[in-house]
Amino acid sequence: MPTMPLKSIASNDHVFLSLISHVIYSLTGSRSEVVYRLVPALAAGGTVGVSATVLARRFGLLAGACAGLFIATNPLFVENSRDLRGYSLAALLALLSTLVLLASPPRGEAGTSPPRSAGRSDPPAKRARPGGEVGFAKAWTRGRLVAYALLLGLAIATHVFVIVVLAVHVVWVAMRMSRADLKRLAPAWIAALAIGVAANANIEVMEFVQHGFPPSLFNPAFPLYLVLFLVGAPVLLPLGLWLSTAGLGLWAARREPRVWAAVAVVAVVVAILWLVLQPAYLYPRFFIFLIPGVAYLMAAAIKRWWVLAPVVVAGAIVAIAAQAPGYTEDPLALPQAANAVELSRAAGGNPCVIHSDESVLAAYTTAFIVVTTADQLNGCSEVVIVSWNVDPTLRDLAAQEFPRLTVLPAYYHAVVLGR
Repeated sequence: MPTMPLKSIASNDHVFLSLISHVIYSLTGSRSEVVYRLVPALAAGGTVGVSATVLARRFGLLAGACAGLFIATNPLFVENSRDLRGYSLAALLALLSTLVLLASPPRGEAGTSPPRSAGRSDPPAKRARPGGEVGFAKAWTRGRLVAYALLLGLAIATHVFVIVVLAVHVVWVAMRMSRADLKRLAPAWIAALAIGVAANANIEVMEFVQHGFPPSLFNPAFPLYLVLFLVGAPVLLPLGLWLSTAGLGLWAARREPRVWAAVAVVAVVVAILWLVLQPAYLYPRFFIFLIPGVAYLMAAAIKRWWVLAPVVVAGAIVAIAAQAPGYTEDPLALPQAANAVELSRAAGGNPCVIHSDESVLAAYTTAFIVVTTADQLNGCSEVVIVSWNVDPTLRDLAAQEFPRLTVLPAYYHAVVLGR
């Protein structure tokens, strides 16, 4: 749309999800909202299922089930998995790449000890440890390296903040103090980074060169918000129950170096973003891929203290009750607004929207005129205002010139202004 330059909205694009949507459209021609929302919904379900399965094997069925329930009812995860956005897909791909990295090689391959006769034990220095510590580099076949690089690269292509996961993986492998391990995995890391950078390069160039990022904005409470939203905010009771459980899980896993390494990397990244770069747009949802890690801490806590299982379940029940009433409610009244535009046009009217509402309404209808200046309001029969992201001066002027107001209900109401 000529009134909405690509350079001004490019940073909202989750590239790999856009590619999937484009493929769906090319193959089917479908414009069904349900069809496209299936991708993030299925990715969310996959994240829940994979996390619960893996954690059940690691900590037991009860702990794994409760951890999966936490992810499935976490308000931040639920909200961002029902929209046509790439957050849940990024979380799933990041999770899968992490599991590929940590997977033990099959029995009999490098990294495991051959069977020994009864009563005979391995020397302590030679005994294989969980995760295939011995011969780790040799366990990486070409196919496994390719799969790992693709999963991690596509995760970064879906949301660039998943680079944090790559940094965590590098630190984990570096902790082994093995040059062979680093040398073996370096090509996969480079390939993953190349996939992610290539997918986002055009967007970043447009932002830096053609559009420019908004001025820096310091958010003094961001680290606190990040922690709270990862463990249940904005619903208060689940937040308290889950935060305490995750805290106990951190204590239960205190002897696991990988846990502290991951916490340290995330803390460094958050500190750099918060104190140094200070981007104008920095939200807890950008770190949604950390939620399975929080689930790991909860599973560790339940494994150590099984009485915490009812605490996690109680948090999930309250979270469901809090989210259920508005779950099927549209965040924006886009279908309703599109219907109002179409009815006005069919009746011979000249419906208008205020710039930049066309960027969201155009997916549903284009039978409107975009108003960018005050004098253009004279040619409108109605003015439809869908979101808060419009020129406030034009919005207020339209409300004066079109005093008849019809509310279109949604979580954020839309309005149709008439004369």
